[in-house]
Amino acid sequence: MNKLKSILSLIALSFALSSCLTSNKDYTPADAHSHNDYKNSIPFYRAYDAGFGSIEADVFAVNGQLLVAHSEKEITPSRSLKRLYLDPLIAKFKRDTTRKLRLLIEIKKDYTITLPLVIEELKPLSQYLDYPGHTGRLSIVMTGAVPPGEVMLNYPAWLNFDVGHVGGFTPQQLTKIGLISVPFSHFSTWNGERDISQPDVDRLRSIIDSAHAVGKKIRFWDTPDNPACWKELIRLHSDVIGTDKINELAIYLNNKAYLE
Repeated sequence: MNKLKSILSLIALSFALSSCLTSNKDYTPADAHSHNDYKNSIPFYRAYDAGFGSIEADVFAVNGQLLVAHSEKEITPSRSLKRLYLDPLIAKFKRDTTRKLRLLIEIKKDYTITLPLVIEELKPLSQYLDYPGHTGRLSIVMTGAVPPGEVMLNYPAWLNFDVGHVGGFTPQQLTKIGLISVPFSHFSTWNGERDISQPDVDRLRSIIDSAHAVGKKIRFWDTPDNPACWKELIRLHSDVIGTDKINELAIYLNNKAYLE
């Protein structure tokens, strides 16, 4: 009997240690981000239908409307933010009454012109917007050419910002920070093959911990876009897993492959 108890105790201890060594968060496609989503052949719908919790669109202000493109030479009048993202989102949210989403909108040029258009074009979605005092299902986070911290406070409560650092903000300004996004290459040269070095792990963990210390979620961009890197980011508790490979990451997360 004592031998059996010892064996059971060892099994329990092994299970506990294994649990500690893996992420205590259950990652799903809701933790995934579709990077430059408009570049894939089915903008919005592919990522949304895969269950992604975050979708990114870059915008230029052109003749009073927001057009989606990565560069000015790619601007096409038919590819508006309204047509590609806002109208489909309204239609989906009417049916999917519990679905949540972060729409990450990148300002390509001049926030003073772009942000008033964002505020105007988002009005039809006002009932879904999430902000203090109004629990909603849609989070709007502006990235790219965002205003300085002191200017962020001039914008509506639902309009938050993505920044590349955690320092230099007052407590009030921090309330406007919706996400921390940093380039992976600033912390690691790892290409997603073989094992990542311990110094790289330490640097990645340090910036993740810094973001969490001020109550913010963090995303790395320009990462190796493969299962090895997805697993490492999850192991380190990065909050958002970005990808250009929507279907592959959705399958990976749905199958809990990061636990293998």
